[in-house]
Amino acid sequence: MKARIVGSLLMSASTVFLAAPAMAQDTLEEIVVTGSRITRDGYTAPTPVTVAPVADLAKATPSSIPDALNKLPQFQLSSSPARSTHNFANSASHGNILNLRGVGGNRTLILFDGIRVPPTTFRGDVDTNVIPNMLIERVDVVTAGASAAYGSDAVAGVVNFVLNRKFNGAKVQAQYGISEQGDNENYRVGAAFGTDLFEGRGHWLLSAEQYDNKGMLRNDRDIATQGYIYAGKNAGAGTPGSAANPYVIYKGVTQNTAANGGKILSGPLANQRFLPDGTLTAFNNGTATGTPSYFVGGDGYTIPYDVTAVAPLKTQQIFQRFDFDVTPDVRFHAQGGFTRSDLSYSSLANSFVPPTSATIYLDNPYLNLTNAQRAQLTAAGANSISVGAYNSYAPKPHTKERTDYYTANAGFEGDFGSDWHWNAGYVYGKSKHGVDQSGLFNWRNAYAAIDAVRDGSGNIVCRATLSPDAAVRQRFADCKPLNIMGEGAALSTPDGYAYATGTSSYDAAITQHMVSAAMQGSLFELPAGTVDVAFGAEYRTQKLKLTSNANPALLDTAAERAAYFNGVQGVPSSALFYWLTNVGEAAGDVNVKEGFLEVNVPVLSDMAFAKSLDINAAGRITDYSTSGRVETWKLGATWRPVDDFLLRTTRSRDIRAPTLFDLYAGDQSAIGTLVDPVSGITANVPQISGGNTGLKPEEADTFSIGGVLTPSFLPGFSLSVDYFRLKIDGAIGSLTPIQMVTNCQASGGTAPECALITRPSATAFPTSVRLAPANIAFLRTSGIDFDATYRTEAGPGDLTLRLYASYLDEYKTQQSATAPVYDFAGYGSSANQPIARPKWRGTLNVSYDIGDFNIFVSEQYIGKWALGSQEPNQNYNGAKQSAVWYTDATVTYRTQAFGAETELFLTANNLFDRDPPLVPGTIPGLNLPTIISLYDTVGRAYTVGVRAKF
Repeated sequence: MKARIVGSLLMSASTVFLAAPAMAQDTLEEIVVTGSRITRDGYTAPTPVTVAPVADLAKATPSSIPDALNKLPQFQLSSSPARSTHNFANSASHGNILNLRGVGGNRTLILFDGIRVPPTTFRGDVDTNVIPNMLIERVDVVTAGASAAYGSDAVAGVVNFVLNRKFNGAKVQAQYGISEQGDNENYRVGAAFGTDLFEGRGHWLLSAEQYDNKGMLRNDRDIATQGYIYAGKNAGAGTPGSAANPYVIYKGVTQNTAANGGKILSGPLANQRFLPDGTLTAFNNGTATGTPSYFVGGDGYTIPYDVTAVAPLKTQQIFQRFDFDVTPDVRFHAQGGFTRSDLSYSSLANSFVPPTSATIYLDNPYLNLTNAQRAQLTAAGANSISVGAYNSYAPKPHTKERTDYYTANAGFEGDFGSDWHWNAGYVYGKSKHGVDQSGLFNWRNAYAAIDAVRDGSGNIVCRATLSPDAAVRQRFADCKPLNIMGEGAALSTPDGYAYATGTSSYDAAITQHMVSAAMQGSLFELPAGTVDVAFGAEYRTQKLKLTSNANPALLDTAAERAAYFNGVQGVPSSALFYWLTNVGEAAGDVNVKEGFLEVNVPVLSDMAFAKSLDINAAGRITDYSTSGRVETWKLGATWRPVDDFLLRTTRSRDIRAPTLFDLYAGDQSAIGTLVDPVSGITANVPQISGGNTGLKPEEADTFSIGGVLTPSFLPGFSLSVDYFRLKIDGAIGSLTPIQMVTNCQASGGTAPECALITRPSATAFPTSVRLAPANIAFLRTSGIDFDATYRTEAGPGDLTLRLYASYLDEYKTQQSATAPVYDFAGYGSSANQPIARPKWRGTLNVSYDIGDFNIFVSEQYIGKWALGSQEPNQNYNGAKQSAVWYTDATVTYRTQAFGAETELFLTANNLFDRDPPLVPGTIPGLNLPTIISLYDTVGRAYTVGVRAKF
């Protein structure tokens, strides 16, 4: 009932306030707004800005600032250790990647106290877990394009973590959290210190902190163990998701392309499986669904549930800053920090499934066939069988990701008279990201190990150890035979399993150097006020070096494959170095020269219906060593017809430059399930991608218009509303395998995509699909953001209400110039990992102070949406998801203890233990059957802690 009441309040407010993020007037002090280089109050800036105080973020979500930000409606489809899939280790984006507007994390510029944070992953994303929390005062979120002010990547906006530079004293924090089900155990400890030095001319800051979350497995939640998926409704009626064969939910679904004990895939013994003792029995498919290879029940396999759902995360951070007044008008500063972030997770089990099935030769001593069965094979001229074996019972691959982030900067700033301010400085940033996925099938070893024979003494050995080639015998001298025929068989040959597995590793180093200088001040007086200007220049270099022990480019020719797999037979053409993870190498650098100018011109003031009218314009010229010159600009205006109301508008041209990985990546390999309309087969297909040095910066046009109301007749109340429209042309993207296959089929084999699909024959299932990034995509999104604040005395205490909300009007994409345009606003998609873009989202915070107590309640609203889209084969039989509310609550008690201002707090997240809606994917067991980027999967959780300031 309480959730329903608070949710109703949120919806009522949504009806009344069509507002957008703007800065709440917490105090009368001047605050630098990140949407502009000219110092202005947030309510008078033409670009919408949301200011989120850290104190409120911590009350709503004490785990971390990025976790709390992801609950705000401006952020959509962000990833985090609890919002990411952990089946593959080749994406390197499992940290907290903030995603404004849902247009991609690499289109959101991340700043730390106004300084660009270098990428922390080789793909160009910034894991905001590297940003220290203890001394962050607030987070400014610019919800419109800001490339003219801050450069590339600010297409969707800017997130600036603002440092409390003048903190004095000492503070400590300690907290412990756990879910109601006893998992996701976590703790955070931290301390910060600040003091004046040299009679107030200097100031020193120091902070250190550690966070540790133990995570959880999928099978820790019942919803994950039921085998839910979306599959076609009518077997044999057409492509799954078509009108004739719409998607419906099934339970207990398996895939028939393999079995845990092994299934024979072809020949006279096809469709028989191995029993634990290695003998054969008929394979039971189960009950057919409308998706080929998917059956309810039966002897097929499903991806095991005892893998990671929330990745264990540990961060360690240290930061310090020193500033000093060299003269009354010149100040020096130097600061630096180090963060180590460790993630770990278990992923998909090792398997021999198509297209990397196992070839077992008839002289294999583990092959327990009857004489009659061998006779059948001999009569068919077969000397081997093809086996699909999923080893869910065996030890699973385990991944460890480590990010070491270093940052340092130093510079001077000062004043000329009372009107001009200047600054100049140097910034260094480096991120070292390493990934080790151990326990993976090493394909050369694995195929050597399953090819077992008896030696002259009757011992079971690897065939390669008996090779007449001395070099082959030496290469495989340590080979131990592996049995995969029969459930549990691999565990009966543990030495063979250990030999067949290894560690796929890669390391990325991203380095950034930047020097900059800027000046701002007043040029001259006009009748309406002072003309203010800001200008400056920057020079930035960025370098990427990615190394790997599983570079697919080393196996891209027949000669290279023959040399690498020499001595091993039965290796499929799609096998690379490892199962799942084969990351190519990349190396490249870019230098960027930029100059910018911003001016604010007061046109009218203190007139009837024009208390003020200002024009704001900015321009930036950027020269990339890789792609040449590009211009960005912004034109905005603010008009205050009366004291209580402000109108504002902004039009801007913004860019996102291709990342170094976009440009210079070598061949990368991944694997994914393809529902192939040509062959009628659903199976895994290798996906190869690489860089494109011909990529150009994306260009985006942003328009916003809105208003801010601060009525004098209602002190403590403010609201703002802003309409936004973002359009990106030439977006960097690549078609998905299903899009490529569908386009090729529709063209009758003439589309350019056909050349990127490799099939053994015209109607056979592909052996690989190549994904090529290009400036081919189009994206347009628009909507309304709003932010309302009200502070008042209520009874014996003080009441504060803060409402953030967002309405998504459209989210249209076009994958290429020849593809149709689809609108995804208000729709969801299942696919491998379900996503959704509800039209309405909101967060209402209610804070009540009474004496030494504070009661804080945060209500998060996620609106309804429909599953499916206008895309081909996205018919979900009319499935819809209703609105969901989540309630977070914190009770804080303030007291004096040991000479410190002390706060004791207790937080309950997901107070009413709302289960995530059931939204399965389209692959059995691949992920939790819900939208992990949108809904809470942990359930009710508690955090207790103490904060003290001395």
